Amino acid sequence: MRDNIQSFLLAAGNLGSAAFCIIKLAEKKVKSGIDVMSALQAGIDKKYLKVDEKNLSSLDNFQVKEPALYLEYLSGWNCGIKEEAADYKPKDGELIVECWKRGKNKHFKLPDWDPLENSFTVKYGTIESVRVFYPLKK
Repeated sequence: MRDNIQSFLLAAGNLGSAAFCIIKLAEKKVKSGIDVMSALQAGIDKKYLKVDEKNLSSLDNFQVKEPALYLEYLSGWNCGIKEEAADYKPKDGELIVECWKRGKNKHFKLPDWDPLENSFTVKYGTIESVRVFYPLKK
């Protein structure tokens, strides 16, 4: 087990909504569960996720730097990503992650799943935009 497991999990829980959404999308693509700790560590190791291991209280931790590559790594799905307006309707084959905002706080969730379950940002905020993952031709 990691030496700083409690700090790591606290930081992931507070700041990792986008990463958790990508892991959940990958599970949908592979039609199987994915070990979250392994997925997070792989994202860090491959530099898809930004995490300062020496300062887990940094508010920059768990930013997803390469969302499409992270989803492709976890699922094998060759995809791109684009940002669209909140009212965007996904086309066939596209997957979306909603970006919610309340004041300075942002939170990511799927249309049918929220990693926080009861987010104040979602409850009292507004959907700002969506991240659209779309298939790339091989």
